[in-house]
Amino acid sequence: MIEAFCRRLASQGLSQKSVSRHKDNLNFFAHSFLEPSEGMELKEVDAETIKYFLESWYPTKVKSSRAELLRLMGSFRKFYGFLFEIGLSNREGLEEITAVLSRKNQILANFAMRKDPKPGGPAQAFPANGSPAGLDLTFWIDQSLYLLVHNLEKPSCQFALDFQVFLDYLIQHHVRLTPSTATIPKKDLRRINQSFKDPERLPASAGQEQSRRLSIFYCLGRSLDLFVVGSELELLPAPRAERFLELELDQQFVVVLDALWNRVRWSELQSLGAQGFAGWAQERRSGFAELLSRLPAGVDCAISGAVHNDRQTRVLANYFTLFDVVENRILFALKEMGILEYGRHSGRGPGFSRNQRGAVVISLTKFGKKIMKYLARKGRDETGGDSLIELMEDGLIFL
Repeated sequence: MIEAFCRRLASQGLSQKSVSRHKDNLNFFAHSFLEPSEGMELKEVDAETIKYFLESWYPTKVKSSRAELLRLMGSFRKFYGFLFEIGLSNREGLEEITAVLSRKNQILANFAMRKDPKPGGPAQAFPANGSPAGLDLTFWIDQSLYLLVHNLEKPSCQFALDFQVFLDYLIQHHVRLTPSTATIPKKDLRRINQSFKDPERLPASAGQEQSRRLSIFYCLGRSLDLFVVGSELELLPAPRAERFLELELDQQFVVVLDALWNRVRWSELQSLGAQGFAGWAQERRSGFAELLSRLPAGVDCAISGAVHNDRQTRVLANYFTLFDVVENRILFALKEMGILEYGRHSGRGPGFSRNQRGAVVISLTKFGKKIMKYLARKGRDETGGDSLIELMEDGLIFL
């Protein structure tokens, strides 16, 4: 579609330089944002996706200028007009996208504000090493969750330690995303993976998508503004990255748990081609926490492979079955955080392994049970005390 669009522009007398600029803008939009973050193609884009990209993702993730943003908006206007002309979009969709692009002054004002934010805010800030609090260099931490984590006996959090390794590598090395897929190059991925205490078993040709740990770390780093993507697709660590590494380990744990649970869009974690509804899965995450919190700690609980009479187990099993992102990404992250174990007994001794049909049993740690109870309680407060499990069940039936 991009090539056909460029041929149309050239036939209209546009200079080669201008055509190339539009082509680069659309390739960047498709490979850096749409494919890894939204799992969609250019022709599937709606006005809400354009709005989120221009007002949230682009200003915070890309080192850019006002002029570059305007040129990008111009490319969108021309391209989606072209898709309408050739019958790949309808008039209503074009009008909605055009309406978003017409709010130029508002988008530019938002862009300027995000590039130069004012300090302060309503949340609790934990400055590192007593440095003055400021939006750029402090991390907003759920103080109650921090105190809970800090005072609980817990497993060693290898997840936070591995995240440190990931950030340190980005700080020490020049990493440039691959132009074709906008992902971490294979050579850097292998080096980072081998630096972990327990490297993932990845094939030699594995890319970022196949590494659950690196996929999660990349989304966490981007969501927390620990790095930005430069105009040449280079990963540029922000000052916040070094400040994050100065936080105590329990603070780091709370920051990454809160980011995974509340800040990262689960659709960005979803494998390409996976089952959809990742947004719905995230909206019902409090019900997920409620179901987990009701499991007995340290006991293997069967969740699939049989017809369950127990209502709660049935809802939990259906949640895993329907949402690929939960089973392949969220469960993996919670396991690495010491919150739970999952899989099936291998028959070769203690411990868990994976099979192709997914999680068969799950075991919550004592630490994990406390964390899930806290997250579920927050969820009930937000819904006014409504039954989180009933909300999940109703939604699963609807889907």
